Amino acid sequence: MARPTPGPASEGNSLHKLRSSVIVAAVFGASLVAAPALAAENAGTVVANGSFETVVAGVPSCWASTGGATILSLVAGRADSTGAQLRGLSTNTAGIELGTSRAPGCGTPVTVQRNYTIGAWYQATSTVRPIVYAYSRAAGWKKWFTGAPYAASSPWSRIEATTPVVPAGVEQVGLGFTAGPAAKLVLDDVSAQDATAVLAAGRRGPAFTPSFADGNSLVTNEYAYWNPTHTDAARSPIWEVTSGSLFNRWGTGYTGKIDDGRVDARSAVSTDSSIFRLETAEQDFANVNVSFKLNVAELGSTARTPAVSYDGVHIWLRHSSQYNLYAASVARRDGRVVIKKKCPGGPSNDGTYYTLGKEIAGAPITVGAWRSVSASVQTNPSGTVTIALSVNGKALASAVDTGIGCPVITAPGAVGIRGDNARFSFTEFSVADL
Repeated sequence: MARPTPGPASEGNSLHKLRSSVIVAAVFGASLVAAPALAAENAGTVVANGSFETVVAGVPSCWASTGGATILSLVAGRADSTGAQLRGLSTNTAGIELGTSRAPGCGTPVTVQRNYTIGAWYQATSTVRPIVYAYSRAAGWKKWFTGAPYAASSPWSRIEATTPVVPAGVEQVGLGFTAGPAAKLVLDDVSAQDATAVLAAGRRGPAFTPSFADGNSLVTNEYAYWNPTHTDAARSPIWEVTSGSLFNRWGTGYTGKIDDGRVDARSAVSTDSSIFRLETAEQDFANVNVSFKLNVAELGSTARTPAVSYDGVHIWLRHSSQYNLYAASVARRDGRVVIKKKCPGGPSNDGTYYTLGKEIAGAPITVGAWRSVSASVQTNPSGTVTIALSVNGKALASAVDTGIGCPVITAPGAVGIRGDNARFSFTEFSVADL
């Protein structure tokens, strides 16, 4: 349902207005539409038999399965002749994993103090996670890095995760991809690329950590945004509010009551925070993680903003304009988390939202309780963009934008918070470079 807004930049329409080869015998969840091949997806560090073209005794060389009762086989690939399928049998009670073997020549060589983006195309009947194992002469093989979860997918979808810097002594890594006990997992075109230069290009320096003072006062509001020449407006050098009101309340940011009334210079009578749109004045955030503590005091509704499933709080990333941005929903009325991208043109305030990945259940709002929430955005060496979100330190969702709906958003932009029919407070807001 469209929601009227006080001006064209207020993002008033629904964040979720738009709800939008191998035989796998299962019911799959919705996911990204199949994307075209990326020219650079296998560039960089060579993954041994990453396209599963070399076969020994009926299975791909340099690859092995773990996790109990499984069957590893070759199947039709995404764009070439073969892919690898791992199927967990019904008797299996552990998760399954398809990964590079420990045989000589099967590891992926790496350089210390550099980051690597691990990627693959996949189909799966359950959630998938990338795993990286590190080898050093002193310690042998040890599990080193676990990426965020990716949703089950029937069409070919892209999974990518970037590691921390390789620690001293590590000479090579092994790659793995995990799924549920009785799942089917199909991989093709596994790659590893040095991401250090890409990450360095987005660095800004120290973390951006604005704070709120003690007391109870108005920080800024939509009146200030839409009346830039009025001397009675409350302005902030840090924040811009295109809809609603932002208050300082004893060291926290606060939206005020849920209403849809007209806002004056001080938000004395009405807040209009039923549609709350907050962004940073700075617009140079590229590869970053945005985190803060969030307390949703209540969810409500107004005559202009009836209750809907997506009401709650969402994090904006690479907000270059009201028409072009990424959004991570970290607190929704229906308890789901989801990652979206807005492209110019369409029904949502002259834009269209596209779901990246799948809406995932399991994050209900506990009214009145503080929760730690975060969302990250990162450009990969292949030119794709990975977005991931976490609640209370647990990675809940991630997605790779390969150009769904419109070109990937690689330019830096503002970050911010969107609220719908929610009265909430936030504190310890931080933007850190990846």
